[in-house]
Amino acid sequence: MDSAALKRCTKCQKELPVHAFHVAEDGRRHAMCKTCRSERERKRRKKSKDERLDRIEADAVDAFCQVARLGGSNVPHSAELVETILEYMGGVAGFSNLFMKQYYDSPPGGAHRTRMLETMVRLVTNNTAMGGAKKPLSHWSEEELDDELRQRLLETATVINALPDKREKAPAQDT
Repeated sequence: MDSAALKRCTKCQKELPVHAFHVAEDGRRHAMCKTCRSERERKRRKKSKDERLDRIEADAVDAFCQVARLGGSNVPHSAELVETILEYMGGVAGFSNLFMKQYYDSPPGGAHRTRMLETMVRLVTNNTAMGGAKKPLSHWSEEELDDELRQRLLETATVINALPDKREKAPAQDT
């Protein structure tokens, strides 16, 4: 190849054949090679997309807060809100993946990792206290469903005084 057929890219500084450069509208070759221009454009598009997503996110939070200030039936239930957020994050598995990525991206022994672990402990503790440790009804056997139903019926009957509370001690009998 002769030197007339080569051009230096202003980004990567490589001497490349002229066909490795895009032709501008005025007929001249761009200063950056196709590879470097493509990479620059990919980064620009990603940055633009991230900025749009940030604006959408901020607008959505602002809209939600505005509705929440009004109160009433427009405010979603906490469970509905968490469920929708988890859905957008790819479900429980997606949320777990994001959580672990942030955990491993944080410096070992750092305050951020410690806070993340404390948050996870609180989340699991509260979830367990609310009955989250029980397996979902869809995984229960017929026997487990029958036992749970029987237990709840007995508790309800005791509360409405249809049955005596077996937990109360029987009065002492005189002998």
